[in-house]
Amino acid sequence: MHEVVYSRADKGNAVVIMDKQDYDNRVRDMIVNGPYEEFIFKNGKPKDPLNTMIEEANAVRQKVALLMGDTKLERKFLVPNPKVASLYCLPKIHKNPIAMRPISSNINTPTEKMAAWLVEEMKKYPVKHGKSVKNSVELVERLKGFKVRRGEILVSFDVSALFPSVPTSDALNSLRGHLERRRVPPNEIDAYLAVAEVCMKQNFFIFRGKFFKQTFGLSMGSKLSPLLAEVFMSDLEADLEKSERLFPRVWWRYVDDILASVKERYLTQTLELLNSKHRSIKFTVEKEVEGKLPFLDLLISRKEDNTIKFGIYRKPTSTDRYITADSNHFGAQKQAAFHSMAHRLYNIPMEKEDFEEEKHKILEAGFLNGFDNQFVLIILRKHARKKYRSDATTFRPEKEEPYRVSLPLHPKLTNGITKILSQHGLKTAYKSGNTLKDRLVSLKDKIPQDERSGIYEIPCESCPAVYIGQTRRKFKVRLKEHRNAVDNNRVNESSVAAHATEMDHSINWEKVIYRKCVRKASHLNAWESMFISTSEKPLMNEDDPPIMSPLFTFTKRKIS
Repeated sequence: MHEVVYSRADKGNAVVIMDKQDYDNRVRDMIVNGPYEEFIFKNGKPKDPLNTMIEEANAVRQKVALLMGDTKLERKFLVPNPKVASLYCLPKIHKNPIAMRPISSNINTPTEKMAAWLVEEMKKYPVKHGKSVKNSVELVERLKGFKVRRGEILVSFDVSALFPSVPTSDALNSLRGHLERRRVPPNEIDAYLAVAEVCMKQNFFIFRGKFFKQTFGLSMGSKLSPLLAEVFMSDLEADLEKSERLFPRVWWRYVDDILASVKERYLTQTLELLNSKHRSIKFTVEKEVEGKLPFLDLLISRKEDNTIKFGIYRKPTSTDRYITADSNHFGAQKQAAFHSMAHRLYNIPMEKEDFEEEKHKILEAGFLNGFDNQFVLIILRKHARKKYRSDATTFRPEKEEPYRVSLPLHPKLTNGITKILSQHGLKTAYKSGNTLKDRLVSLKDKIPQDERSGIYEIPCESCPAVYIGQTRRKFKVRLKEHRNAVDNNRVNESSVAAHATEMDHSINWEKVIYRKCVRKASHLNAWESMFISTSEKPLMNEDDPPIMSPLFTFTKRKIS
């Protein structure tokens, strides 16, 4: 039987099953034909860029902490066990032939925390350009009273592969200009640009054991790419609008999709103008057909009087498959997709016929996923009342955002915990730790277990005793420290060394167990305490568990 890989489609809820060799070949072809190059080989082996990346990130951590006058930032930006980004691709089944969308997973890379910090900082200086919209509801609001003029047609322009087409140098210049226009202090601008530059520079990834570097454009998967693409496109639009007479009368953009109204006889010249403005940004165009144009999740139709009406558009790849009624998820999670569809139903103005058709489709989606009509109707009525109240008054009560706690769903246990947490003003969000995605073959290169971090167990060869410990660094690094301490009788540095020296025992390094891989350092104490408290073997550990709580019943067994 051939090896297969499972993936979600680039768009829609479809699951794609591919022959592993076919998947690998498609990804390799994409790398060969795209803006990528294999990283330098050394002594016949791929050269790992990680050490250089860590050094660069450390230098920027120190620089930013100094520029921002906040010494805590240097520690806040530290990633304990960093790695090179992993590449995986999502099949574009809506394209013919099927193409692959590359995603470079930046989780746990040396600059991950710096990138997240910068995105959060930029919320203080949002990119506001008059030609962009946040969603389809805002687009509908912008198009109120719009009427297509004689000789005009509705079109949608699309930027081909936006992120890989945006030059990083131009994007960084746009970011600097945006911050200067917002009169951000120079020291903060220098700090923000230092972070953005190092994040964009470290666009390495690993695929099937080989290291590659993206040589042009923004990386799909980086937290900063959407921000930089937005400031770049805003600058491009501002430049087009003020300098060209052919710029469309109506132009509304959502990321890389643009809805426009242009004179039909000038459409070719308009497209040529857009494609001539920047060497790497290429637009494609889709015209209305029989007075209808799909855009985002809307179907925009031209009426006889040249006004427009709206309907809901679903792509051909849409499956209407959501979290099913019999799945082990919290009730609110099962309702989420239907709340979203109901919100759209009541906030997109539609004619009665289109409204009833969409309502029927929502009920059908409920049936397809195992819910009865009553389940869906209750959600629809809730949004109908909410819309009525919204239209009846401008009063909006202020709501204080609660602190949230994430718990795995286990109804008999978590329901009781939720009641206790709510008494202290904490709202519970549930997550499922046993998903189909976790059980299927991962598209990314597997990280060797000894290069991960988490909880480990070291057994004694001469007696039943074990040592249970935690590490934020690689397992192999921490085990090497224990081994050196044992070999050199440094009993103050390791409880394992103290046990081996005092008892004159040997340690079984071949039988070390990696109990739990833990990426988040904040979870380590809890996991270590749990494994210590549930161990049935005598412990070499000299200290109590990090967390002494009734949740962890701990009785230390003596070593005999």
